[in-house]
Amino acid sequence: MIGAVALASLALSEGDARAAPLTVRLEYAAGPGCPDAADFKAVVIARLGYDPFLESAAEHVLVRIEPQNRTVDGIIEWRDASGKWAGEQTFPSVSTDCPRLVRAMGFALAVQIQLLARAAAAPDANAVAPSEPAPPAEAAGVANANQQGAPAPTAASATTVGPAPTTGPRPALAIGVGPAVGFGMSSGPLILGRLFGAVAWPRVSLELAGVASLPATTRRADGAGFSQQLLLAGAAACATSARWNACAVANAGAARMAGENIDRPTSATVPIVEAGVRAGVIQRFGRRAFLRAHVDGLVNVTRWTATLDQVPVWTAPRFAAALAVDASVQFP
Repeated sequence: MIGAVALASLALSEGDARAAPLTVRLEYAAGPGCPDAADFKAVVIARLGYDPFLESAAEHVLVRIEPQNRTVDGIIEWRDASGKWAGEQTFPSVSTDCPRLVRAMGFALAVQIQLLARAAAAPDANAVAPSEPAPPAEAAGVANANQQGAPAPTAASATTVGPAPTTGPRPALAIGVGPAVGFGMSSGPLILGRLFGAVAWPRVSLELAGVASLPATTRRADGAGFSQQLLLAGAAACATSARWNACAVANAGAARMAGENIDRPTSATVPIVEAGVRAGVIQRFGRRAFLRAHVDGLVNVTRWTATLDQVPVWTAPRFAAALAVDASVQFP
């Protein structure tokens, strides 16, 4: 579920038990749905066997947990008495199980406090005791801790000196389809169908779409008229959250028009370019499926006029709009 701490394999040994207790000043921040500071402290205290948190302590520890769209990530940052950065541990996640992440981070902080306390006491310990117990005693300590219900660490991502390596979240892929109704694209509302694919990160996404309309017919009083059908390719760059998105959109393609019930029926194809913005709301169903309803406000960059018997009967307006509902499936 998470990248936790390899240092967790170094449990409290007899040498740690002789080390003077280390105290730290804690600054804790977590998003909605995550355990609070008291719960985090309880994990550390249970692991250490004493309360290391003291407001006047020189060592300063900042714990931040940030829920994303489909993950929850954590970081433990250390600062010295002057406030200077001294190191950090990152905890990338592939799920939204914040309580489990908090337990692993508390376990990791307790281990780090043990290591720092042992390092501080190492010179005195070497002067008094000729040797340390063999490493198997530490391994036994880990086994005992796990039997007592300590969270089992799974992976590692830790640094105590120098900047931690940063790796961005992997993008998710999604495909979807949906109907739409267009206004200002024909003389009346136009029924559209969309097929699209998207690449999404926690905060942004890019979308490519194909759009086609059902033929729509406009007629005069004498029954003569023309039919019109749109074929478009669309692109959108979006800012996203768990419940909404806002996008810049652009469409380009062609309108195919043909005369009907006239003496000399003709056909024509005219280019179409549209640009505008989109606002939408998102409803998720589990981790992979979601519905999205959105409205597009568009400007007809190119405008066209349909004629019958060389008489103009309809001209595309400056502005257009579309209302759409999409069903999508996401692939991690």
